[in-house]
Amino acid sequence: MQNSDNKLHNDHNDDDDDEQFLFDMAEMLVEPPTKRVICSQCQRPEPVCFCSDIDPILQLQNHLIILQHPNELKRCLRTTKILELSIPNDNYHLFNGKRFPMKKFPELFDLIEQRETILLYPSPMAESLGIEGIQPNKNDDQFIGFNAIILDGTWHQARVLYNCNPFLHSLRCIKLESTGRSQYVIRTQPTEACLSTVEAAAILFSRLENDPSIHDRLTRPLRAICDYQLNMGAVKHQSKEYLITNGLYQRPLNRRLKKKVDQQIVNNNPISDLKNLVHLL
Repeated sequence: MQNSDNKLHNDHNDDDDDEQFLFDMAEMLVEPPTKRVICSQCQRPEPVCFCSDIDPILQLQNHLIILQHPNELKRCLRTTKILELSIPNDNYHLFNGKRFPMKKFPELFDLIEQRETILLYPSPMAESLGIEGIQPNKNDDQFIGFNAIILDGTWHQARVLYNCNPFLHSLRCIKLESTGRSQYVIRTQPTEACLSTVEAAAILFSRLENDPSIHDRLTRPLRAICDYQLNMGAVKHQSKEYLITNGLYQRPLNRRLKKKVDQQIVNNNPISDLKNLVHLL
């Protein structure tokens, strides 16, 4: 019996040792992974920090107002941080929300009252912004520059912002034409003509300020971000327009767009000829 008891005791000790070993291993496995170091300025992980590509613009006549859809905050690839770090603090204003009532956003409406305000949005009455820029509505010596409002988000979110804020409807609308393809090749754009927020601001301000160098200075960090991601194995994204036109789009089309596309096919017309395609995507 004694030998048997000793054996049971030894087996029990072995079980305890095995249990302790497994417990120690479990503790090792649940140790939190090393946290990535985040840049305090651009708020990107250090390997993809773009601060060295920022070329601050020291002086601007015009002001930039960003109305940012709340969902845009969730995107890790938003480009407004480039604008924030590049444009003088006094000329850069960002407001986040879906609706912007005067009581909740008095600073926004104070800015609008201070100078002539234009909205970058392709409304039916929008004026084309050429290389030569635009003239103020009031031709007098008191003109101190424009407020330029840009709606930050997807095209759907931009429409939501426009429709939810009636005060935007009374503003002078501007649209960009002949801008070339977006350099933001790691994100899918709705159409070939669509641009990221920083690209739109770069074109807009290079023309308003009559300074072509502004475009390169504002888009340089974006190119650096894309180059890094591509070198790490990311692939270039084609626009939804390109994918649909070439039969490469693999997601179901919404009802309105499918009807328009089917009509183009029946009439032997190219899909790219669809007017206002961006509003259907």
